[in-house]
Amino acid sequence: MHGRPREYKNKLKDPKAAEAYTKKAPAIKQGTTLVLECRRQHRYDQAALTASEKMLKVVPEIYTIWNYRREALQPIFAAGGEAAAAACAAELALTQACLQENPKSYSTWHHRKWVVAQGLADLAKELKLVGSALALDGRNFHAWNYRQFVVKLMGVHAEEELSYTSSLIAADFSNYSAWHYRTMLLPRLYNEDIATVSFDELMATASEQKQQQQASSTTAASDSAAADDSSQQAAAVALRATGCFTGTASQSRPIPLHVLEQEYEMVHQAFATDSADQSPWIYYRWLLGNSLAHLSQAQQQQQQQGGQQQQQGGEQQLEEARVVLGEVLAREVSRFAEHLAVDPDAKWPLLMTARLKEAQARLGLAEGLGLDSSDLQQQVQELYVRLQQLDPLRAGYYADAAAGKAFVVVQALGTV
Repeated sequence: MHGRPREYKNKLKDPKAAEAYTKKAPAIKQGTTLVLECRRQHRYDQAALTASEKMLKVVPEIYTIWNYRREALQPIFAAGGEAAAAACAAELALTQACLQENPKSYSTWHHRKWVVAQGLADLAKELKLVGSALALDGRNFHAWNYRQFVVKLMGVHAEEELSYTSSLIAADFSNYSAWHYRTMLLPRLYNEDIATVSFDELMATASEQKQQQQASSTTAASDSAAADDSSQQAAAVALRATGCFTGTASQSRPIPLHVLEQEYEMVHQAFATDSADQSPWIYYRWLLGNSLAHLSQAQQQQQQQGGQQQQQGGEQQLEEARVVLGEVLAREVSRFAEHLAVDPDAKWPLLMTARLKEAQARLGLAEGLGLDSSDLQQQVQELYVRLQQLDPLRAGYYADAAAGKAFVVVQALGTV
């Protein structure tokens, strides 16, 4: 995964290693049969546990054997005392040995989490161990998942973890996992009151919101015909451009503007280092989504205003949000223009420029740039044609984008 094949599979490409493994196959089959028979008989003596340990060190992916060990260990952990502490230490040593052989073994990581959850492990030591695992492979998502599990048990603050990701990114801008972790940490840091919901609840809410939006659109059209309310037209533009920002279980509000500015600076440093690296560009798209969400949030607040004075205040906030977003988009287009002046064929700056200009066109910002909307759309079309020439493998995608079918600047909050 992520271009890093599992090491144990790579080893099997070596003819000698493959031959040795083939010779072990009958012993593995025999050992597995023995352990399963012990489980069927509810036999959990030391001899059976030793046999299961030997099996797992050879093939750690046999999850049924891990299940067998958990069944044997449950009464020991329940009793507590020195025996439980010794069992915990032994299981941690076993899983560590298995992970050294196969760092991406689902079953082994799951078993280690189960052992640590018994409350007898040294969490600081676990955090250090997973740090070593990530130093070896910064994109090992098993290790990232385990780290989140440990820091939650330890009560580590999101700000500390954010600093940790900053150090990893500074060492390697290509560390996609570290960038992705920031999309989880920043909402947690600035939206602590977020409630989690089930998938069914989320889908039900989305359906209800869609019905409300349709009803609001009907009402807005009627009011516009009666009073020619220009503010309703501005709100409609905002809704059309940022309508997918209805929030998710992971993020209900956009990241504060001053924080986004810092993140933009950070990601541009990555672009300057290697503009062809995909990882920071995916994170950049998430940042843009948050910037666009500020306009969506202002639009929603304006719709909820009751009295005339409140509505006027909401209209002012909406216009201010629109101006701020316009400045952000214009600044980003300018920064990519500087990059393209040096490297005219850089794919990612070209693609992002097309998306930014498309956002400007959809938001009705062409006039502020001294252009007609048609001029801005023409620039977008030319950029996508250029991308088809530079990247023929994805020519169909760029053709769809030119037709307005692939506007992906806007991302659902909490996702990338």
